[in-house]
Amino acid sequence: MNFWNKIRQDLFIEQNVFVLSLSILFVIIAFFSWYPILPIYLQELGANDFQVGFSYTLLTLASTLMQFFGGILSDYFGRKWLIVFPNFIFPLLYLLIANINQWQILVALLVVVNSLTALQLPSFYAIIAESVPKNKRGKAYSIFELFVVMGITLGPAVGMILISRINIRYLFYLSAVVTFLCAVIRLIWLKETHHDRLNTISIDSIKKIFNRKIFMVIAALSSLLLLFNLTTNGPFASLFAYEVLHFDKSKINLLFALGGSAAVIYSIGGGKIIEKWGSKKMLSASAIGMGLFAVLWGLSATPFLHIFLFIILYVFFQSCYIAYGALLADITHRQSRGLVIGFIGTITGLIGSMGPSLGAYLRLYFSPISTFWAGLVFALATSLFLMQAKD
Repeated sequence: MNFWNKIRQDLFIEQNVFVLSLSILFVIIAFFSWYPILPIYLQELGANDFQVGFSYTLLTLASTLMQFFGGILSDYFGRKWLIVFPNFIFPLLYLLIANINQWQILVALLVVVNSLTALQLPSFYAIIAESVPKNKRGKAYSIFELFVVMGITLGPAVGMILISRINIRYLFYLSAVVTFLCAVIRLIWLKETHHDRLNTISIDSIKKIFNRKIFMVIAALSSLLLLFNLTTNGPFASLFAYEVLHFDKSKINLLFALGGSAAVIYSIGGGKIIEKWGSKKMLSASAIGMGLFAVLWGLSATPFLHIFLFIILYVFFQSCYIAYGALLADITHRQSRGLVIGFIGTITGLIGSMGPSLGAYLRLYFSPISTFWAGLVFALATSLFLMQAKD
């Protein structure tokens, strides 16, 4: 461990941030080795297009609804417990998924996976915030998101190599092995940061949720998630590239790979920018940049501009994610941080989940680029709401 400790110290990463970042990298690589081809696998098991779409709606809701309860449990039992305990359940679920031949049961098991992941999420944000000094949070979240986007970039490449040689079931086995090993690593090396546990939900905790600043933040982050789901997170960027720009599947994968690579590079130094300008200003500027470049990308006329503008769009997208985590840390307090983060995540996730339906309506009755114009509107709304979120 001396070698890893030296790397960690050289990069100014506290132990918790280092352990979480390294473990999440391998979890996401394993997850994204099969996730991009999950819709095809569901069809192979007998699901039709509508059933696949409905399955994804259930998976999205599962990733959202449980965050509030995860926040409450995090404040009750501690951050480490909420991170480690679900990790020991994931391997069993993935083993079951690998041996299921009914798509309905497989989706049900994945709903449980996503629900447990949602339970973990508030503790992830909280433990990172509480593991480093306040002036280092930007760097900590930047490093964490660096490893996340590396996993998202490398996972499909690993899956592309393996799926031609092995059945997808073995990729589920890979997720089972990786999540078990990460559970052991987190159990041994994660340090608890929340020692003043709550026995009840206090009035002060409730007041921290129901105040004007938090409501403005919820409005801003809801607009941000709508922006995400109308552009990079939703299906509309891929559909636009395929139908309007006439990119084939390989070129679409290349487009996202180039964007992801640029996001990795940005994440290395993105935290320093947040530490200098603050999470709220950076999130506001990044959201506007993302909305603006989504429209410019849709209006671009040459292949070079298609690629160049999408790369810039993806950098702003990554900057939003880093600033998002830092903002949640800045507006919450240790005692009720899990509760507040979970509450915000649940409400904003529910509102943001309407983005794909809105985008589908706009594409049907207007034009493919209309989803990006709507994204720009929500980007401006994000900035305006953040300006109103005053201390």
